Amino acid sequence: MPEREPSKAERKNARRKQRAASERAGARALDVLADVAVDEALEVVARVADDGELGLSIEVTTLEAARYCLKRINDALRMDEWLDEVEVWVWDAHTSVRRPITPGGETHGVELRIEPRLS
Repeated sequence: MPEREPSKAERKNARRKQRAASERAGARALDVLADVAVDEALEVVARVADDGELGLSIEVTTLEAARYCLKRINDALRMDEWLDEVEVWVWDAHTSVRRPITPGGETHGVELRIEPRLS
């Protein structure tokens, strides 16, 4: 007996399930990236407050990923009361006149930076 072809509705349902699984996997990967970025920011924030601007070594490949990480970093720094002393921001090659300071920034045109907040 030949195997029956899936109906159009079954094919659409399968694609929908596959897309949902892919989106969940992407969200998990972004959360892992943000966790690493937060850990690095918390590790270097005291040095930045004293010594000056630093680019985080975490490689973000899109502005959306960088902005997500930025929000998570700011949340963590706010809890530890660092936001009065430092500012975290997204460097974008398309809008900045400054040069990249990390290999990831050079490669992807986007990076996360922490610098002392101007008084």
